[in-house]
Amino acid sequence: MLALTAGKAQSVNRFQNGKAIDTFFQYKAGQTRPLILAHRGAPSPSDTENSIRTFDKTTKALPDAIIEMDVRMTRDSNFVLLHDTTLDRESNAKGPVADWTLNDLKTIKLKTLAGELTDQPIPTFSEILAWNKNRYMLALDVKPGTDPLNVMKEVTKYKAEHSVFVICYSFAEAQRVRDQYPDIWLAVGVNSMDDLERLETDRLATGHRLIALTPQKLQPVSYYERLHKLGIPCSIGTYGAGQLDEKPIAEATAGYRALFKQGGDIITTDRPIDVAGLF
Repeated sequence: MLALTAGKAQSVNRFQNGKAIDTFFQYKAGQTRPLILAHRGAPSPSDTENSIRTFDKTTKALPDAIIEMDVRMTRDSNFVLLHDTTLDRESNAKGPVADWTLNDLKTIKLKTLAGELTDQPIPTFSEILAWNKNRYMLALDVKPGTDPLNVMKEVTKYKAEHSVFVICYSFAEAQRVRDQYPDIWLAVGVNSMDDLERLETDRLATGHRLIALTPQKLQPVSYYERLHKLGIPCSIGTYGAGQLDEKPIAEATAGYRALFKQGGDIITTDRPIDVAGLF
């Protein structure tokens, strides 16, 4: 449907079956607004990223937002949320998260984007699934070095297969996940015309339930039309240096609207509430 429902609390098990998630992502010509994906949960400078507190804040303000998170594996094969390879920027600890056991990680505290120490512990992926209860759509950025198939075992344990999609770093990785979980929604980078032409003949596209992560630079309308012809919704990121999210919202408004008009079905942004208000 690719539409946001504002001001409506979402119920437990909203996404409990394939029909619910398929309807949520199904491309339909003539839609009037994009889906909004909250990058790392969309923390403000005084918030922590990849945290339950921030996810709560964003979903209360924008109940239909997709919540993106970064999943990494600990030394003892548990899963926590952290964007960076190391703990240095995001917490009061240092070193690679892969060098820490889960018990040791439970002793550290998260920092805000502004660098202020909080009382918030690093969340485990299991805690996120238990918090969500299939209420909101979760985008799982499974970081390199963490096996998405092992992450999916945790997803199935919580019966959350229909409230997540998995971001994969290559067509091959996406197909590997698809082979084991044929009904799961996946997202993969389609970063060039070569990628698009390959996808059009790749068996990955025949399974549908696929989201294209398209370049931040706006592409020709035909680029998005070819993906839509395959039934694949297109996501465009607006975060990062020099991107729309770094400009005042009034200055960037036309740019966000152009992304949607050109063919962007999902806008991935650091300021989802402001962007949602433009449509």
